[in-house]
Order: sequence, then structure tokens, then C-alpha cells
Amino acid sequence: QAPASRAKLCSDCVLVPSGRPGKTPAPLLVVLHGDNESASSRAAQWKAAAASRGFALLALSCPRSLGCQGSWWQWDGAPGWVDAQVEAAASATAVDPRRIWLVGWSGGATYVGMHVQHWSRLFAALMFHGGGVPQSEKFCAAPPLPALFLVGDRNPLHYLVQAQRESLERCGHELAWRLLPGADHAGERAALTDPAQLRPVLDWLEAHPRKEGR
Repeated sequence: QAPASRAKLCSDCVLVPSGRPGKTPAPLLVVLHGDNESASSRAAQWKAAAASRGFALLALSCPRSLGCQGSWWQWDGAPGWVDAQVEAAASATAVDPRRIWLVGWSGGATYVGMHVQHWSRLFAALMFHGGGVPQSEKFCAAPPLPALFLVGDRNPLHYLVQAQRESLERCGHELAWRLLPGADHAGERAALTDPAQLRPVLDWLEAHPRKEGR
């Protein structure tokens, strides 16, 4: 289990235990919402899927107490806040530290991309859903994390996601590129309501535990 944290889970975040018996450690899916959305909306999107695989789910709300006005990327606060929330969740429910994944939707995906060098401390893999942007820093993540993209080519900001992909490729990340041809941002949002799209996403996450030695 991940180390206990002194931080308390934020009041408007949503933690859904895995339902596994007793203190059996479970994979943890951590999700970040899009602009002007909420943790509860992301939890509703992922709750059934997480339960179907025995994952615990942690939906984080961009912290208004720290100045966020509903947009992860515009807030651009310290990513260590996300770490502290994950560790607070791990003190409340048993978590498998080798299987903690970070999923960003839209503006949440952009925030994940801006700080991609940071996430290697806790996470096994990343997912960019309908968003992304090249990292703020010029150095590469160590070690580079596997990353899955689920994106549409009719999103007006698709060029930023392509630049994100190229920057990760240069840094040696293992990438999975799942393009939704003809999908705009609404189409990207709708993709995970389709079991045919959702199932391979969950399969990919399960196939990417934290590597030994990390």
C-alpha cells in the first residue's frame, strides 16, 4: 500500500473503493475533470467501468481552496497536490501501489501533459482523453511513463495533442495512439460511453503496471 499521507482528501473529491474484500489492495484509477466540470461528473463517467474491473476510483476536483476556478490547466498549481490526494486515498482504502493510473479529460489532460515529468513518482501509466499539450519543462520524465491517447482529429486543438505525442516520443515514452476519426470534442467525450471504445482502454491500463525497480 502507498505510504500514508497527512493530507486529507479534498471535500469535493470522490473516492469509490474497489469493493474487494477486507484490505485486499486494488488498482486505483485517478481521473481529472475538464474545464468547468466537477469530480462527481468524472466519477459518474468511470464508476461502473472501474467496478467491473475491481478498481478503486479517485476523481479529483481542481482545488478552489488553492485558487482554482474550475480549470486544471489555467490553475497550473503544483502537481504535488495530486500526489497528496492519492496518498490520502491510499490511507482510506487499500491500494496496489504498482497499479495507480492517471487519466485526464480535456483540460485535465492538458494539466497532465504540462507536468508529465512529475508523474513517475506514483503512477504506472497516463491517459490523455480529448486533450494534451507539450510539457512545460525541457527535460524528459525519468523514467518515461507509458501513455495512452484517445483523441479526435476534428477537435480544433488537436494540433496540441499531436505536439504532445511528438514530445513524448522524443523522450522515449511507450505510446498507444487511439484516434477517433471525424470526432470533435463532443465526440471525444462520447467515446467512453461506447463499450467497444472503453474495453480496450481498461485492457491497456491493466496491461501497464508499474515496472519493477521503480
